[in-house]
Amino acid sequence: MASPSISNTTVAKPAQPDLFALLGIAPAFEIDLAELERNFFEKSKELHPDRFANAPANERVAALSKSRALNDAYQTLKKPVPRAEYLLARHGVIIADNERIDPSLGAAFLMEILELREELAEARAAGKLDIVEAKQAAMKARRKVVIESLPSLFAQQDLAAIKNQLIVMRYLDRYLEECDSALDED
Repeated sequence: MASPSISNTTVAKPAQPDLFALLGIAPAFEIDLAELERNFFEKSKELHPDRFANAPANERVAALSKSRALNDAYQTLKKPVPRAEYLLARHGVIIADNERIDPSLGAAFLMEILELREELAEARAAGKLDIVEAKQAAMKARRKVVIESLPSLFAQQDLAAIKNQLIVMRYLDRYLEECDSALDED
């Protein structure tokens, strides 16, 4: 069965405003981060609540709301994973909070993560922080590879593969959180 693509997926209207439009950039995974930041700071100056300090209450509330929406848009779009999740959501593909990777696509991956977590727990229990640090570095490198795969998946408009990679990313991030926790105990 072919993976759904952007062109043959029913597009659901996003529940939130168009984050790309708020920041004046074209919707895409690969964006110019310098342009994003420039646009954010320009629009932040225009919408800053202090500029509306003497305005009627409804205008102050509206300015605060617009400023908050702008900040939220910037925080989402400046990082590749939230940006990818947002782009998927624009096409009606949502990743649930505790969604698991499709076992037919990732049974080996799930087993590997389970084994890695067991090894990490053993190193943590033994106080072998050098091993934890090495495992953390290896997982960060692996995470980088997953992020680097996203532009080509977006170019192919392969929503199912993008979703799968983002779910994989959640497993990797949880592993990295465990590494951070182990290292913070010291």
